[in-house]
Amino acid sequence: MNWLSKLFKGTFSASPSPNPYMKEPQKELPIDEAFVKNFKDKGGIFVYVEKRDDLPKVFQTVVSEAGEDTFVFTHNEHLDQQLSADFPDCFVTNDQLATHFLTDCEYLVAEEGSIMFSSRQLGQKRLDELPSTLIVVAKISQIVATLMDAMGGLNRQVHQERPNNIRTLRAFTPPEEKDSIFYENCYRTTYLLLLEDLNTTE
Repeated sequence: MNWLSKLFKGTFSASPSPNPYMKEPQKELPIDEAFVKNFKDKGGIFVYVEKRDDLPKVFQTVVSEAGEDTFVFTHNEHLDQQLSADFPDCFVTNDQLATHFLTDCEYLVAEEGSIMFSSRQLGQKRLDELPSTLIVVAKISQIVATLMDAMGGLNRQVHQERPNNIRTLRAFTPPEEKDSIFYENCYRTTYLLLLEDLNTTE
């Protein structure tokens, strides 16, 4: 299913502005494709989930690949209810014992292939206080072009209390060189389970 081609009428350039002296201009990508490309280029592990009913099977695959000593923590009640009943042995209630953190997110930012979280997911924890591996369940409709769009989206959520502790995870593999940006935002091995929610009520 070529799901990327049918989404988002706008486009977002995944590369810098083309050099006028180049023979061929850089191709502009729709923001959904740009996000997936940038996320994977940074080492993120991307899995497309066409139907929500497929989520348990995909989750099982991720956990199985991690091995027997895999322990998952989540405080997302919806994900807990959907997945922990089928996999009770791998869920723990103490985050200090967890190898994986299962969560949703606020936005997926195409410009930098990053994932935005807030206190709704993290409480008051820093990213470097989370387990070393994240399993993030998100929807295609959460992809935005830029960080400014993501912040604007949070500000427009008038029916909810605006969250704090807004943090953006930009690195999914260890940095090759010491870089203050990487140290500030740390890195986490990240599985993104991206749900199709176009023309659905989810």
